[in-house]
Amino acid sequence: MSEKMTPIVAKVLPTEKDRFFEATELIGTTPSNAIRMFITAFNRAGTFPFEIMPPETKGKV
Repeated sequence: MSEKMTPIVAKVLPTEKDRFFEATELIGTTPSNAIRMFITAFNRAGTFPFEIMPPETKGKV
């Protein structure tokens, strides 16, 4: 028996949503698939699958 998929809901600004949809289209995937890939990577790592930096340090490292 296969597991039933369940939705995840997140509220974002309309401009963020539009940029995300455009970016996923550019790399040849869908927004839903990109979110599934992120969740898989997060669960595999047990944390964010990339370095997290405060906004004020962006570009200074």
